[in-house]
Amino acid sequence: MAKKQDKRDGNQQGEEEGEKKREKKILGIFSRQQCAMLSVGICLLLLLVVVTVTSVVLILNKESGSSETMVPIPTDGDMLEFLFQNGEIEEKDGLYATWYHAANSKAEMNKALESEVMILEADVNVEGHNTVNETNLPIMAHPPDIYSDNTLEEWLDAVLKSKKGIKLDFKSLQAVEPSLDLLRAKNQTGINRPVWVNADILPGPNVPGFWPVVNATGFLDLIQKKFPDVTISPGWKVLYISLFPNVTYTRAMVEEMYNAIKHVPQKITFPVLAVMAKNGWPHLSWLLSQSSRFSLTLWQGKDVDPTVNDLLFIRDNSNPQRIYYDVYEPVLSQFKEAAKQKDRPRRFYPGGDIVDYFKPVNRDGLNILWETVRDRESLVSLLKDSPGGMLVIPVISGSGKPKIPVVEDSQPELALQDCLELILASKKPWGIYLRVKSQSQLAVSLQLLRRAYDSDLLYHPTWVNMDVAHGAFSVQGYITGQEFLRTIDQNFPYVTIAPSWPREVIHQGYTPQLVKDMMELFQGTWQDVSLQLQADRIEKSKDGLGSLLQSQSRFSLTVEHKAGREGLKDVTHFLTFIRKWNKQRTFYNIGLH
Repeated sequence: MAKKQDKRDGNQQGEEEGEKKREKKILGIFSRQQCAMLSVGICLLLLLVVVTVTSVVLILNKESGSSETMVPIPTDGDMLEFLFQNGEIEEKDGLYATWYHAANSKAEMNKALESEVMILEADVNVEGHNTVNETNLPIMAHPPDIYSDNTLEEWLDAVLKSKKGIKLDFKSLQAVEPSLDLLRAKNQTGINRPVWVNADILPGPNVPGFWPVVNATGFLDLIQKKFPDVTISPGWKVLYISLFPNVTYTRAMVEEMYNAIKHVPQKITFPVLAVMAKNGWPHLSWLLSQSSRFSLTLWQGKDVDPTVNDLLFIRDNSNPQRIYYDVYEPVLSQFKEAAKQKDRPRRFYPGGDIVDYFKPVNRDGLNILWETVRDRESLVSLLKDSPGGMLVIPVISGSGKPKIPVVEDSQPELALQDCLELILASKKPWGIYLRVKSQSQLAVSLQLLRRAYDSDLLYHPTWVNMDVAHGAFSVQGYITGQEFLRTIDQNFPYVTIAPSWPREVIHQGYTPQLVKDMMELFQGTWQDVSLQLQADRIEKSKDGLGSLLQSQSRFSLTVEHKAGREGLKDVTHFLTFIRKWNKQRTFYNIGLH
């Protein structure tokens, strides 16, 4: 019995061992050990696939600048905001935006896409423009080219895979409508970046009126109807002629442009030839002041480079978020380096606001210091000891040298030229106030200012004063208001005009008629105007000054008083009344001695 039991036990043990052996085979093929190794291999293979695919995607995204990684901005959005949000620039400053010109052919387009530039500018026309072969197909070509290996659609498809901004320069009105239709269609799936549309719609400097331009009305109307979600870049057709380097944008040109675009709601950036910007600044700055939606894009032509100093001048008199600099190397790098220097002197526009220049406490005109130049010794002392301010320089003809302007009552006589040289050599903030007392010295004095300005020396606020005759204050022996203005415009117009009434007519104060005629005289000027008032006549002038206090922002008031502290008490209450008007547009040339 025991042997049978042992046999059964042995058979059972053998069956269990056989079962164990069978259990070690998975699916009848793999052992457990083999299965474990296979599982590890599969996991490693899957991990390798994931890493490889991810790496390829990242490499492709990096190479193509895929818009999937781009922060989207609407097509009518701000270009600097777009560049800032996408990490292209560290601050919203037009100085740091970079451009690629004429990215028209596929070769140039690809070169631009592979570069580090941030904004692509390209020219759009219709195929076969102005020939029997003309089509409605927008292509990328700059005249005289009318055929291209690149259509606008192909160009957009390539650029939209990048993170670059877009500026399209239309060379004919025929190209505008089909291009806007295409932009609208592309935007259905998201262009996701600002789009600028440019066209030269008006004749500009050195260009005759009959020269062909893109029709302004047609261009602007098509944008509103077809694809209004853009920034508009309406420009002037410009020709630079080296024989006439001072030719620039005139007030008439700028006003014509403003009248053409003032009704459109879009952001506007006006393209301006950089080499002409400084001389045209009084008018261009006026254009900028008409709307916070406006900006300028300074562009460089092929014929001449703008100077770094001229570019610094524009930068120092504008908001850095409202000026773009589409200029070439090496000027661009030199300009950037100079602009970053913290201790460089500011290149202030001489006709600019003295509150902006001096930056007085609370931007209050009362906190600007005024001093009178009497002779060389007193001037040298002022330049050394005073912190800065407006320097009043009374100008007359020199004794024995009637063509030489000198400082009145100076002994020995201080020539105006020497006086200006001393002031301009100082590093302190000084303003120049020429009180011209001799008609024969007005043009000569202005020419001295012009020479200093052209020599890159005059970057101080500069005012020109004379007693003038006009209308109700037409007094014999004084320069007429029209002649005063004409002489300034012909010799050196970049000033603040500071007219005053003849003393003979203000014995009854500044009457409504006196004020009305003075306002009418300067109504059409483009310069800032500061009307000069004698403090001892203000008390009788409440009615007349009422209209002055409601005048345009171009007008300011300067109250003059030289009678000492005792006399000042008599007009203090009315000075308080004037200060209620506008503290930033009221100034006080008050000598307390």
